[in-house]
Amino acid sequence: MHCRVCVPTDVKVIKVMQILIGIKVHKSKSKPAVVLETYEIKKLVYVYLMRYAEEQQDLALLSISTFQRALKDPNQLIRASALRVLSSIRVPIIVPIMMLAIKEASADLSPYVRKNAAHAIQKLYSLDPEQKEMLIEVIEKLLKDKSTLHHTVGSCSPWDPPRRPDPFHMYCYPLVAGSVVMAFEEVCPDRIDLIHKNYRKLCNLLIDVEEWGQVVIIHMLTRYARTQFVSPWKEDAALEEYNEKNFYESDEQQDKDPKVNKLYSMDPDHRLLIRNTKPLLQSRNAAVVMAVAQLYWHVAPNSEAGVVAKSLVRLLRSNREVQYIVLQNIATMSIQRKGMFEPYLKSFYVRSTDPTMIKTLKLEILTNLANEANISTLLREFQTYVKSQDKQFAAAAIQAIGRCATNISEVTDTCLNGLVCLLSNRDEIVVAESIVVIKKLLQTQSAHHGEIIKRMARLLDSIT
Repeated sequence: MHCRVCVPTDVKVIKVMQILIGIKVHKSKSKPAVVLETYEIKKLVYVYLMRYAEEQQDLALLSISTFQRALKDPNQLIRASALRVLSSIRVPIIVPIMMLAIKEASADLSPYVRKNAAHAIQKLYSLDPEQKEMLIEVIEKLLKDKSTLHHTVGSCSPWDPPRRPDPFHMYCYPLVAGSVVMAFEEVCPDRIDLIHKNYRKLCNLLIDVEEWGQVVIIHMLTRYARTQFVSPWKEDAALEEYNEKNFYESDEQQDKDPKVNKLYSMDPDHRLLIRNTKPLLQSRNAAVVMAVAQLYWHVAPNSEAGVVAKSLVRLLRSNREVQYIVLQNIATMSIQRKGMFEPYLKSFYVRSTDPTMIKTLKLEILTNLANEANISTLLREFQTYVKSQDKQFAAAAIQAIGRCATNISEVTDTCLNGLVCLLSNRDEIVVAESIVVIKKLLQTQSAHHGEIIKRMARLLDSIT
């Protein structure tokens, strides 16, 4: 298929370009030569070149002078598209041209062009890491951007033709922030000094950044907070120890104690981060909620970290892939902070429609949350799971009963008796798993379970 478009009607040209972009043919047989200034056609040509620039480098190199002229185009979308195509050409010989284009684009009046300059930084760095120092200068410049960081939107998409904005339906959002932080994380994540000067600005604009930009910024700020602020976890532990030690002391003795004045006081910038990320727990984007949850887990005091539990449980209504990631994180959190998820115990009950991987994670969480108050309810739930047709899950339920018996001594005998009853089960997998769990339990307290050992001995013939 050889397609050469010269000067037909615009509609035909657009249709041909859409076909070239959409169909899967050998690109060497379809090299469109478009000689039209129509904006829609330029946009499609740039999309085509971005898709195939790496595969057809020779063809793309022939167009470099065209891209350089397009970088001066009055239309911001043409300038941004030209920069994207130029940065997609993976040929070392044009690195100086790309570097110059990125520098000029980083000073462009359009925030959309500056956003694309931030994206181009990552591409150029992967092509030529030796440009790192010059790219850091551009990143620093974009991080300091104050003039037009907030872009007023009057159209639905950056690709839409400019139209008169509706004064009753306008909003502003930081268009550059997420992209430049992503470039920072890729090129120079160790240059924390670049963040010091812009930390408060990033915290304050976080609520208005687009969703995926929020994820990148939150991850970066989490890393920043963990290295620059005092850990509230250690201070919480020290405070608990101090309160316990001085419980019986008089007020006068405590007032004289110099340690009273050394108790933890959160840094205002630390508090700013925690306060400004809290509203994002209501985000519709699961990745944003997870990012905030991880931030609270690492840098929030124990007394405040619990607010993320409700939002994480809300995500369990999402698709299976999201559920799996959320449950993995909850399983980790519930080991150290059971109190966060105890009010939502029933949210982790297994459903018959859950896939095995989801069932197993829920079972692990229920085991982590088990305590003297809820163990009776959980054991009844586990007994139901043992009857499941999913034998892998049934075996996991038996293991969960064993862990509960080990962790909560009050129910050890009850669990052992229940496990011995399972030895009469017709399913070989259930019987085998029960024997393994009983063996582990008896090894810990063999002297106190002589009757159970005798009972198992009587069942030996029927089991074998």
